Amino acid sequence: MDNRDDSLTGNGLDETRQSGKLRDFSAQLAARLQAAPSPMAEPARLAVRIGTSAFLLDMSSAGEIVPAPPVTPVPWTKPWFRGLANVRGRLVGVVDLICLAGGVAITPDDAQQLIVFNETLKFNVGLLITRAFGLRNIKDLESLGPVRERSRPWEAKAFRDVDGSRLVEIDLKGLISHEEFMSIGL
Repeated sequence: MDNRDDSLTGNGLDETRQSGKLRDFSAQLAARLQAAPSPMAEPARLAVRIGTSAFLLDMSSAGEIVPAPPVTPVPWTKPWFRGLANVRGRLVGVVDLICLAGGVAITPDDAQQLIVFNETLKFNVGLLITRAFGLRNIKDLESLGPVRERSRPWEAKAFRDVDGSRLVEIDLKGLISHEEFMSIGL
C-alpha cells in the first residue's frame, strides 16, 4: 500500500514548485520594498508583462500577486471579464486588460498570474498578467510623455527602460472609473 501524498506527485509537484517560486519572488520583492528609500524619494512602480506588452503599476494601488487561480465564467458578461476567482477567501472579478482595450484575449498559457487590486480601491478585481518582472524607479526611466489613446484612458504615461523596452503606466484608479470597465454585462 502506497501512503504517499498524491498532491506531491505529478502535477501537484509542479504546482508546488511554481507556488514556491512565486512565494520566493514575493518575499524578495517585499524585502526590496522595505530596504528601498521612502516612496517620497523614490517613486517605484511594479513592472508587469501582459502578453508581449509591458506595463507599470503604482505600488499603492496594486495589492498582491498570486498564481492565476481557476476562474469561473459568469454568463452574460463581456469577453474581457473572464469571471470570478477565489483568492484567499475573497471573491475577485478577473479582467483581461488587453481584451478590454480591444485586443486579442490573453491566452491561458500567457495568463500565469493575477494582480489583485489593493483593498483601498474598494474593488474586488484582479488583472490577468503573464508575469511580474520587478520594480522600476520612475526617475531611472526615460519619459515618452502621456499616452493619448481615447480607447484606453487608463494608460497614463509611456516610458523607455534602460534596455530600450517601452513601459506604459496604468492608472488603476482611472481604470475603475472608466465607463466600459464599470459595465461588464452584455
